[in-house]
Amino acid sequence: MKQTIIFSHGDKGGVGKSVVAALLVDMALQRFGKASLIEGDTTTPDVYGRYSDYDTVLSAALPLNLAGDASTAIANLAGWLENSNQKDHAVTVVNLPANASETLDGLADMLIPVCEDLDYEVAACYSIGKGADAANSLKRSLEDGFLSRLDPERRMVVVPEFFGAMNSFVWFTRPDAGAYRYLQTVVPKLESTPVADLIFKTGGAFSDMEWRKADGFGVYHTHALRRWLQASHAALAPIFPAPKPGTCGVAEQGDGYGDA
Repeated sequence: MKQTIIFSHGDKGGVGKSVVAALLVDMALQRFGKASLIEGDTTTPDVYGRYSDYDTVLSAALPLNLAGDASTAIANLAGWLENSNQKDHAVTVVNLPANASETLDGLADMLIPVCEDLDYEVAACYSIGKGADAANSLKRSLEDGFLSRLDPERRMVVVPEFFGAMNSFVWFTRPDAGAYRYLQTVVPKLESTPVADLIFKTGGAFSDMEWRKADGFGVYHTHALRRWLQASHAALAPIFPAPKPGTCGVAEQGDGYGDA
């Protein structure tokens, strides 16, 4: 079975890369029952920790921001994909660290062919910040960096709504933004702030939180979570592989999130 590897990218920290990665793993569990995860930030391995007690998630923490030694970082990633990853896992999610472009963009012409030779279809979600620096970083990646090496239908620019509406992001006000082809989407803000704080600090897959209830998780939390998950899964669905024709995704049998 051909696998899909999705890189949760974005040049700076705090733009929602880890939330996007956690959502992608959540979607894989809902659709396929299992997933693989590579956490690229070993100093704050948020997503790795979220799924650490899941037998259905094969995970590894690999330092992917080795300034001055990008080839070692990529070699370690390639070695894990080739020798440790499960070939029956339809989706592998790579949560990239802050400033990952320093490691990956210069060697994207090697990393992506390596993944393809290992029979992965390569995709990326790029979470963007609001300012001019973030816009410039995205442009560089689209022109000659990691995103430039991907098919336009396999690269998605993600707007984290907790920063504001799309028209408040510098990138979408620039005339040259329309010169590039890519998918774009908005990952919605989880309302309200106390609800979001509780859900994001609670471990485990988001879709499991109704029964993995943390202290203080009530009826409103349940409905807010359902609403956010449905919208978030729908937002990321264009970059995500669908179950094979004639098969039934796990979520289609159960909780209803998988049709997003």
